[in-house]
Amino acid sequence: MSETEEQLAREIEELIRQLRPRLRQILSAYHVPYPDSEDLLQDTLIAAFRNWERIQAKDAWILGTLRNKCSIYWKKQRSDRLQAVDLPMLESLSEPMPPLQERSEQIWDLETLAGTLSRRHRFVLWLRFGLGMSTLEIAERTGYNDSSIRKLTCRSVARLQRELAAPLLRKAGPKPA
Repeated sequence: MSETEEQLAREIEELIRQLRPRLRQILSAYHVPYPDSEDLLQDTLIAAFRNWERIQAKDAWILGTLRNKCSIYWKKQRSDRLQAVDLPMLESLSEPMPPLQERSEQIWDLETLAGTLSRRHRFVLWLRFGLGMSTLEIAERTGYNDSSIRKLTCRSVARLQRELAAPLLRKAGPKPA
C-alpha cells in the first residue's frame, strides 16, 4: 500500500471513531439486524473510500449515505416479501369453501342420518368428531374402556356408511347373474 493510501486509511479510521455513536444510532433507528448492519456500513465505507477526494463534508456524507442504504435495505426487504408471495401458488394451496347453504344442508343430512343411530352411538360420535375429543377423554367422560370407545366409534361410522349407501344400492337393483 502506498503512503497516500495509508494516510487515507488512517483518516477514515479516525473519522469512523468519531462517528461511531452516530452510526450506531442510525442503524438502531432503522432496526437493521446486526449481520446486515455490518454489510451496510461496509458498503458505505467502500463508497466513501472510492469518492474520498470528491467528498467535501465527509462526516455528513457518510451519515447520509448510511441512512440512504438503510432505507434502500428496508425497501428491498419489503419487495422481497411481496415477491415471495406468489398468487398462483397461494390459490393452489387454498381449498375452495363450499357455500354456507351447502354446508348447512350437509350438516342437516348428517344429523338426519345420525338420527338412525342409538343415543349412545350419537353421543360418542358427537364427542369424538363434533367436539374433537380423544378416545381417552371420551372413555373418562362416559366410563367406558378406551378400546370400547374405538370399537363403538368404528361401528357407528360403519352404520352411517351403510345407511348412506342403502339408497344407492336400492337404485342399482340386483346384480345380474
